[in-house]
Amino acid sequence: MLLKGKFLERNIDKVCDRINHIGGFAHKLQPKRTQAGTYLEGEPFDYIVILPEYKAVFDAKEVKGTKWHMVDKDIKQCNEMKKCKNSGFEAYFIFYFTGKVRVIDIDEIIEVLKSGKKTINLEIGKEWELLRRLKEQCQKNTMDGN
Repeated sequence: MLLKGKFLERNIDKVCDRINHIGGFAHKLQPKRTQAGTYLEGEPFDYIVILPEYKAVFDAKEVKGTKWHMVDKDIKQCNEMKKCKNSGFEAYFIFYFTGKVRVIDIDEIIEVLKSGKKTINLEIGKEWELLRRLKEQCQKNTMDGN
């Protein structure tokens, strides 16, 4: 039996392994803890990915149903990811829900928050651009004999 919220992250970890294998950088951030392991503070987002033509930070969420209701920690993560986006990174939440993986850009989420709402309809999400890029890279490497 899978732990709640771990299916998506385990699969993203495989993507990160692939990125690191091809010479990029991908890392899962961890919350701050004391030396004894006591939780102090959550990470600003879950992942950072750096490739020559793609730089992104994102947070992964598993959701039941097709709507996600943000809580205070999610809003804090939005603020941190927006700083990265302002510095040239892609910044988004990636969702796994009803068997789908969808990405919603941080700016779209901020617009919803500005309207006074805290619930996001996940159907507005897009496919994960990073997966498409990696597939293209793998195909290119295969054609080049690498």
